[in-house]
Amino acid sequence: MRKKLCLALVVSAAVALTAFDVQAFPISPLNSSDDAGQVIQVRQGCGLGRHRGLWGGCRWNGGEVCWWHPSPWGPRRTCR
Repeated sequence: MRKKLCLALVVSAAVALTAFDVQAFPISPLNSSDDAGQVIQVRQGCGLGRHRGLWGGCRWNGGEVCWWHPSPWGPRRTCR
């Protein structure tokens, strides 16, 4: 049991100390023409089918129906 634990510790230490060559976060792109296919454009940070409204919130594109209705705290605006 003790030999297995010691062997597992040595193997895990050897794997942890081994330098791996990965490109998870390269310093600079290798080819600037490849960047166009990797970028997903999102309209103003709201996502597909949405845009920034007058006060900075995300709103659906077109066809938004809003109405005012009374509430105990005064008139409230509701949108679909």
